[in-house]
Amino acid sequence: MLRLKGRPLTLLVDRLDHGRLFTALGRLRETGQWVRQEFRYVGPQGAVIDGLTDARSVALDDGDRGDVLLTITDVTERNLWLREVQQARDDAERARADYHHILQSVGDGILGVDADGRIRFVNAAATAMTGRLDLDLIGRPPSDLLAGPDPEMEGATDGGMAEGGAARALALSLADGRPRSIACERLRRQDGGLMQVEVSVSPILASGKGFAPLAAPIAERIQGAVVAFRDVTARRSAEAALNLSERRHRVLVQSLHDALAMISADGGSLLANAMAERLLGGPARPLLDPTAPGYDGDGRLAPATAPDTLVPTTAGRRFIDANGNRMHGLPPAAEAAHSGRPVVERIVGVVEGDEATAPTRWLRVSSHPVADPAGRVEAVVSSVADITAVKALERELNVALDARERFLAAASHDLRQPVQALVLLSDLLLKESLSGEARRMAEQIQSSLGGLGGMLDGMLDISRLEAGLVAPNPEPVDVCALLTRLHGEFAPLAERSGQRLRMVAPPLATRTDPGLLERVLRNLLANALRYAPGGRILMGARRRGDRLQIEVWDSGIGIADRHVDRIFQDFFQVGNAARDRREGLGLGLSIAKRLVTMLGGVIDVTSSLGRGSRFTVSLPLTGSRPGGREPSGAGTGGGEPSGDSADRLIMLVEDDAVIRMALVLMLEEWGYRVVEAGSGTEADGLLDGLAEAGEVPDLILADYRLPEGTTGLMVMDMVRRRLSRDVPGILLTGDTSADRLREAAGAQCALLHKPIQPARLQDAVVAALTG
Repeated sequence: MLRLKGRPLTLLVDRLDHGRLFTALGRLRETGQWVRQEFRYVGPQGAVIDGLTDARSVALDDGDRGDVLLTITDVTERNLWLREVQQARDDAERARADYHHILQSVGDGILGVDADGRIRFVNAAATAMTGRLDLDLIGRPPSDLLAGPDPEMEGATDGGMAEGGAARALALSLADGRPRSIACERLRRQDGGLMQVEVSVSPILASGKGFAPLAAPIAERIQGAVVAFRDVTARRSAEAALNLSERRHRVLVQSLHDALAMISADGGSLLANAMAERLLGGPARPLLDPTAPGYDGDGRLAPATAPDTLVPTTAGRRFIDANGNRMHGLPPAAEAAHSGRPVVERIVGVVEGDEATAPTRWLRVSSHPVADPAGRVEAVVSSVADITAVKALERELNVALDARERFLAAASHDLRQPVQALVLLSDLLLKESLSGEARRMAEQIQSSLGGLGGMLDGMLDISRLEAGLVAPNPEPVDVCALLTRLHGEFAPLAERSGQRLRMVAPPLATRTDPGLLERVLRNLLANALRYAPGGRILMGARRRGDRLQIEVWDSGIGIADRHVDRIFQDFFQVGNAARDRREGLGLGLSIAKRLVTMLGGVIDVTSSLGRGSRFTVSLPLTGSRPGGREPSGAGTGGGEPSGDSADRLIMLVEDDAVIRMALVLMLEEWGYRVVEAGSGTEADGLLDGLAEAGEVPDLILADYRLPEGTTGLMVMDMVRRRLSRDVPGILLTGDTSADRLREAAGAQCALLHKPIQPARLQDAVVAALTG
């Protein structure tokens, strides 16, 4: 007090409060009024307190002059506590605002319900889902919004509360304090519609501070509940669709005639339809097991390495492939599991027994691995079809085809023999002096025989193509030169028939077989001339990208839509309903399609009935330049024998006396000497006679089929062995079977098929004798 007495009051008051203090003191002196307020007071050690200050004017008795009496109350601790309380309130308000924002932003509808079961809080999602305002919902019970579970939904509630649904669950939770959930409840909307929702009820319990202590019963501690609901309409629809799809899938799988099974990588069965369950108990079981062992050298399954393998026993059972060979490696499912790649349509025969007549069950197996996200095979899906009946039909079909081929070969041979005799005799007949009527009849006979020979040649061409004896020989081809030559050959024919043949041939070249291509184009041009009487024909070529496109247009009768897909079939003809065989057998386009396919191209047709057709041949276009070797044409025929033909001796071996006589007459007319035999035995004796005379044959002309099981090839081999020299030979045959064609093609001799035109035979004889 001594230190402060007489000193300024400002020593005790924080300098920031000096102004307010002097203002308040001045007002007290002037008006006698003081407003209680706080000032910050500073102690000697710098301590600061909050002082609640009162003041009034006073007069002191001790003689000291008094003026104002200040009463200061220390409220520092009180202010600190108030600040803490305010901070707590601010934190609580911020937390409440955060929770309110969270509740308003969640997608689930949330209702705050008090202990009486009335709605006190509604978030934005709840108002959006119900279509009602929050003011319309506050104070109402949630049961006004809930219509109960959907009776069509299975497992709609938890805890067996199907009756009453979420409303009953809320009542129970407000009674016992336990949370509950309803898997599917119907929510009423303002527009009268219903929404499928998932409902959860969470009771709000008192913490023990306040009106309900922790020791109080649970019913007294329940302050309300939070009811949350989520829209599951789309999910329920998707689940229903998924369940329907799964049921359909199971019905589909079970109704399959083929067996379908999914086996896990460790051998466990995951899925199997009824057919698969039957096969899994039989011979197909080891073929579907990913853990099955491999086949041993005898086509049996090796002993299983895993004790729980699906393979029960394979005693007396062998596995063969489609060709009857023993199986090697792994069964299909095991191969797919080990390689990670599918095994598609593996034909497996299961032979029950070691006997040659043991029954065989044929199966077509496909196995596809199923990999997990890491790429490891976790299962194998296999399908199995029992094709035993199909294989039996296939065997019967092969037998029938073999029988048909033998019949056609025999029939062709037997037909060619008399046709050959008629061809030779008609040619000799026309060289005689005949009357006009007799010559016309002979010429008609020869023309008919030519048509018949063409039909037989067409059947021969089909046989040669099917036997694989025709192979393309690619070489540079000048397309312009080829078309120009064909135009020069066919244009006069078209002009005589009142037709016009035009050509568009740009300088194009490619690499292909010229003979086969020319044969295709000849066929197309001949068809155009035949089916466009008095019309126009256009032949041309053009480039289409990397393809050469050769087209033949005509303005003829056209092809009906129903026939367009059939014209490339064997023996089909358009516009020959009477089956006039002078028009051919209908093999031309069939052969042309086979030849174009062999050349790596495609042939197509577009046509309009009554307006004409366009045939297009599309081939790969290579980098060959025009001006290469011109394509070879057909044989010209009528070659002349060499000047020393009279010194050439031909051995003729033919069992048909008529054909042999005609051939002898024809060969002698050409200036050759001929010795003849009717069988292989006679040829052997004939060779003895020639040896005694010091002569040897220069050429062997022999039929293929001879008496006593001998063939013309055997006769040629006999003559060559006895003479120790390669005597040239020409083989005559009417047999067009694929086996016979392959056999003849492997022999070192020329091959001519009956009926043989004299000019063609003459060319072959000249070529053989001149090497």
